[in-house]
Amino acid sequence: MKLRAMKHLGLKSMVALAGAILLGAPAIAHACAMCGLPPGDHATFAFHTSVLFMMLSPYAVFGAFSMIVYLSWRSATKKRRAAGDIAGVHHVQ
Repeated sequence: MKLRAMKHLGLKSMVALAGAILLGAPAIAHACAMCGLPPGDHATFAFHTSVLFMMLSPYAVFGAFSMIVYLSWRSATKKRRAAGDIAGVHHVQ
């Protein structure tokens, strides 16, 4: 019976210790980059701008790649059309 009571006491103290650490950690460690900054700080604007830049970068890369492929395809189509290789163009011989 004593062993069971000791395990229960150990569990209670571990839960209390974990709760104390979790309650005190954000104030001590400033849990994120935004938590320790005052409102209207220049770093807040810089942080938001960098997040937007990181979110838009993949779309910009994909858009540039798509535009290159489209312009290459259009150029090749114009060259084939000028040479008469496109179906539907009849040559008079």
